[in-house]
Amino acid sequence: MRVLKLFGPLLALTLALGLVAPRPASAFDPATANNKVRFASMSVGGSWYIYAVTCTEAMKKVMPHLVVDVFPYQGGIGNPILVGSGKAEMGLSFSVASNWAYNGIVTYKGKPRKNLRALLGGLSSPYRIGVVVNEKLGVNSLEELLAKKGPIRLVTVQRGGLGEIMTSLILESYGVSYDDIKAWGGSVSHIDLGSAISQMKDGQADLFIHNMSYKMPNITEMCLRGGLQFLPIGDKQANYLAEKYGIMPKVYFEKGEFNGITEQVRSIGYPTSVIASSEMSDDMAYNIVKAICENKSMLVAAHASLAAFDPANAWKPEINGGIPLHPGAERYFKEKGYIQ
Repeated sequence: MRVLKLFGPLLALTLALGLVAPRPASAFDPATANNKVRFASMSVGGSWYIYAVTCTEAMKKVMPHLVVDVFPYQGGIGNPILVGSGKAEMGLSFSVASNWAYNGIVTYKGKPRKNLRALLGGLSSPYRIGVVVNEKLGVNSLEELLAKKGPIRLVTVQRGGLGEIMTSLILESYGVSYDDIKAWGGSVSHIDLGSAISQMKDGQADLFIHNMSYKMPNITEMCLRGGLQFLPIGDKQANYLAEKYGIMPKVYFEKGEFNGITEQVRSIGYPTSVIASSEMSDDMAYNIVKAICENKSMLVAAHASLAAFDPANAWKPEINGGIPLHPGAERYFKEKGYIQ
């Protein structure tokens, strides 16, 4: 009887001290989740901004109370920095930029961001690197142009932009630098994209190298007058860039894609991916990936280049820059049977 008498006071003390097993945390419910997500993209009206807004609409079909702030910045190089530093929960990225940022190489040299995680890759058809010249130069390859060591007027975007970085890397693959071009009597102008396009269109520049999406509107406009030519990138140079920098070594500009392209043109490139950080919860990552993968028709209706998205392959390392797949994303792809 003494034991029974003590049981009541001991139970009360245990409850008061909170020593009983805690209740399990409530499961993540996408129907009621009201988390806030900052989504890094690119400037309003550009392809990436359209991608981000459309992905957001898909996400809200699965998580209707989700609050998403689509950032109209910082683009291919800046977005991994925003996500890695916690200033955005997710962002669009190029596979190469994800790889460089994770490993702390190229423009991220010495500052690896090991907390970056892949949600999905291959969101769009690969961006290709367009090597565009004035056809009056009378050359059929970049190798031929550079071998002449003539006074080339090269235009590229501002230093640090992905287009500018790719320009320097492509020249590197041919054993040429900006200083070489200047030494040959040429010039290198780092200007905004609109000005670079205008100079090529008006014949004020000879060479322009930049990443281009399928039928990119401002490149379409640049080529309307004619007089421009797309040059192929050689096998040796493409393989060098693939091995050293993780770039896709064999993609193409299609015949008729832009005025002046009369046959398929060999290039290099990289697909668009969606990244997050390791701090994102598994449930959130799972539902974001589920929403995007299961609403492909919505994506395609918003932008033609999203027709290339294949959810069954979106987990693969080679289209995600080789960075680790987020555990929540991995759970989704395994549930669907895409990862065996």
